[in-house]
Amino acid sequence: MIVRTLLATLLIVYAAPALARGDVDPPVAVQIEPAAAAAEEAPAAEEEQEPQLPPTVQQMVDDAFATGNDAEIAAVVKFARRAHPEFAGELNARLAARNEERQAARQTRLARRGVLENWSGRGEIGASRTSGNVDNLGIFASLNATREGLRWRHQVRASAQIQEINGFRTQERLLLTYEPHYKVNERLSTYALLQAERDPPLGFDGRYSASVGLGYALVKTPRFNVDLQGGPAFRHTEFTDGFNEDTISGRAALDARLRLRPGVTLTQTASAFIDSGSNTFTSATGLETQIIGALSARLSYNLQYESEPVPGRVSTDTQSRVTLVYGF
Repeated sequence: MIVRTLLATLLIVYAAPALARGDVDPPVAVQIEPAAAAAEEAPAAEEEQEPQLPPTVQQMVDDAFATGNDAEIAAVVKFARRAHPEFAGELNARLAARNEERQAARQTRLARRGVLENWSGRGEIGASRTSGNVDNLGIFASLNATREGLRWRHQVRASAQIQEINGFRTQERLLLTYEPHYKVNERLSTYALLQAERDPPLGFDGRYSASVGLGYALVKTPRFNVDLQGGPAFRHTEFTDGFNEDTISGRAALDARLRLRPGVTLTQTASAFIDSGSNTFTSATGLETQIIGALSARLSYNLQYESEPVPGRVSTDTQSRVTLVYGF
């Protein structure tokens, strides 16, 4: 009590005259705004973050990309875009980046492959046999091989079709083709063609064709492809009667594939040589169904037309056949 009284007395004696003279500023009450207090307690405001996919959807997309399965990735991205359209740009950008990475890796891989590497293709075989009043034997076999390079694509095709009825050979068609392509861009290419044929029942022991021209991928999607070719051609024909003929002609070709459903594909190939003397047109329409793994069954309808057949022959031959196809 005595101490408090003494302190109060000193304050009155010394502080009061100073305040009266203005030598000391009066005390100022400091008020702290609520917002300022919050700012002192919290760190500086961070930049606003962009919205992100829900964690469950993000995990689903990540898992799909981790599988590397194109069909699964496309399906997951499709439904993610549908459920969250506001993130369509982000999903599309990620899909495009993956495609670019795969394309770059593919080009690097192709550039490092040797001449005997990176071949793929398919073999096809079928046969028929009848006996009794008519003794019939028919055999068909073909091999198609393709090598994809960074700029070049090489295709080799060979086929043999033989049929005998009562010991008389009614069909003997042999075909060998080599076709290199130079890729100008993703759709446009140049090509060269060297082709040798033999078909004595049709009237020639040998027919040799050479062609150069342009190729164009008219349609190029995962499900549907259409490739066109066209250019001038030279043909040398050795007929069974000993007469030889050289002609300049135009060549056109079509190669189309449509995947109707997984494991089922519709194919169409056609080619035409047109000149002032004779025209040749071939067509093959096929339906392929996967049996197991790389093995498929193929039902096809084949047509060959010669505008100037040898005497005793008609212009058009057709054949339907069922064959087994093995891809490699």
